Amino acid sequence: MYKSIIYGFSMLLALSSCEEVNMLQLGETVDLVLSSDVVGKSIVLSEDIAEEPFGAFTWTPADFGYPSASPEYILQMDFEGNDFKNAITLINTLDLRFENTNAMFNQKLITLGAVPGVASNLEFKLTGKLHEEVYAVGNVLTANITPYKIVPVFPKLYVTGDHNTWGFNDESAIFSVKDNAIYEGYIYLREDGLIKFSQQPNWDNPNAIIGDLDESGTSGVLQIGNWGGNNIVASQAAGVYKFMVNLNNQSYSQLLVNWAVTGDFNSWAMADMVYDITTGLWSLTVDMTAGGFKFIANQDWGKVYGDDEMDGVLDKGSDGNNIIIQEGGNYTITMDLSDALYTYSIVKNN
Repeated sequence: MYKSIIYGFSMLLALSSCEEVNMLQLGETVDLVLSSDVVGKSIVLSEDIAEEPFGAFTWTPADFGYPSASPEYILQMDFEGNDFKNAITLINTLDLRFENTNAMFNQKLITLGAVPGVASNLEFKLTGKLHEEVYAVGNVLTANITPYKIVPVFPKLYVTGDHNTWGFNDESAIFSVKDNAIYEGYIYLREDGLIKFSQQPNWDNPNAIIGDLDESGTSGVLQIGNWGGNNIVASQAAGVYKFMVNLNNQSYSQLLVNWAVTGDFNSWAMADMVYDITTGLWSLTVDMTAGGFKFIANQDWGKVYGDDEMDGVLDKGSDGNNIIIQEGGNYTITMDLSDALYTYSIVKNN
């Protein structure tokens, strides 16, 4: 079954005077019929078929009884039984067909709130609209779809220097998570280590290389292009540095960091973590009581990470995002700051 909704609406053609108004009344509508080859199917999406086409959606044209009317069609998707209260729009179009890739549908499913690896019953609805008060709604289609986990790809700057023999690799990069030309990341450098940044993973383009504008290599002002000018110098001892690079105002900062764990188990004192140069991980094995904890850099409460969603991904510390230990015992806590999204793991030893 399907339904058509039409509100009485008059279209104004011309105004000949303040008193005379010529009007055209819309006629009866012809219901929309939405079709798709995904109807009733159980579809499992995967990265292997990400660029393959998802099933096509087609529909009959909406007829509002007005020959020159050109309605806009809106195709929406929501969880079954939700009455499209939180629907997301797949497309707004004047065409009578929509088709896209599995990757696109997967992204839409994740945005809607579907859980990767878990099948969801979805509904699809099409609306043909001439005006906010003149529209027709077609039949609703259903399908069962399982999305896959998306590994987000963020813009990056490669960090090349003494620490990696002036090479380029994904393990030595900082990222712009908000895609706003502001980059952040942690890199291990030797004492007085020299580095430059690059917008591509090679030396092919001198305009992609970024260094320090000043010969000191510590000015905090970037030179973008022309081989990046001067090398940037690690201004303190060997260790892990947090780099902030802002290409909008051509500035950078560097900070030598040491991390600790603080929480209920040690009355919010500092339990130092150890950095492993080989794995690039920070870790600590410690006896803990049930309660909350956070990660803290340089014993500075302005440099704290917690976990908003308890999903293993670190967020800027706040009053409500302590990481929770449910049961006392001996734990190994590991923190990974080598990628765009900072993560941690907790393993109970006994």
